[in-house]
Amino acid sequence: MRAISIVLSFILLTASSGYSQSTELSDWTHLVDSGKRNAAQKLCSSYVDSPQIKEKVEAQKCLANVALMSHDIVLLQGDDAGGGTLSGGYTKEAVDQSLIHLNLALKLAPQDLSIHEGRLHILEVSGRYSEMIKSIDQSCTIYKGADAVEAWLPYVGELNDLAQYRVALEFSKVLDKHYPNNPDVIGNIGAFLMSLNEPAQGVPYLQRAASLSPKDPINSWDLGRAYDFTNQNELADKWYLKAISLETDKEQLAKISCLYGIFVDQKLHDKERACSLEKRNCATVDQTACGNRKPPALKEAATVPAAKSRP
Repeated sequence: MRAISIVLSFILLTASSGYSQSTELSDWTHLVDSGKRNAAQKLCSSYVDSPQIKEKVEAQKCLANVALMSHDIVLLQGDDAGGGTLSGGYTKEAVDQSLIHLNLALKLAPQDLSIHEGRLHILEVSGRYSEMIKSIDQSCTIYKGADAVEAWLPYVGELNDLAQYRVALEFSKVLDKHYPNNPDVIGNIGAFLMSLNEPAQGVPYLQRAASLSPKDPINSWDLGRAYDFTNQNELADKWYLKAISLETDKEQLAKISCLYGIFVDQKLHDKERACSLEKRNCATVDQTACGNRKPPALKEAATVPAAKSRP
């Protein structure tokens, strides 16, 4: 088992007087990567009572990794998309032990972001989502770094990839509580409500996100889609067009313009204009307004990638 990369913010330390092992503490990462569990455990255990706080913290990070070694399992869990996922995880006992070490490390170094990230990672891969929500709430309270939101948002994307939309929604609401008026966080709440087939509830969040970040094409697109899914076609048309006007990525522009063509066909019932849009932006098989194939249900034309929504 390789060291959990998200846990590690390697502090390359040399042994202090009184800890004169021929192997330095920083060597633990190589021992873990090489699968030398006993050697890593022996090395790091010898530093848990070091007089240097940095060494004590690094020792606990090491032992958190050691606790997981040789305890890999495969997890099968259901998701909010009506399916399930297979993923790698660890036994309950190994996770419990690893978390003990990470929590000890956090008490010693509460502003070490890597420890917060490592704890979230372990809870996520273990499917302990209720604990993950409690953990992010605690981490938001403790960690004061200016990079906090950027550090937490990737977990939203990972939960989305696992189709754990309800967990991602709760995670995002915790972020909103601690970091209010962040358009990415607010937009994600609206996007996940749509993923959970609650677009009407998502509209107010997406309105706020678009207002807070008016030049962001994703916010405009998501708001247009929410209006679309609630059959507010005039407003949907307005925000779809704004998103198209703001998008600068050529590949993304073609994608949303193609989807807009489907909207023009199905909701605005303008086949001539829709066909023109689709010919410019869609693959031939997707030029539904031009009679090439039966149009898909419009809701199926967009998904919710994260950290923010994309069609």
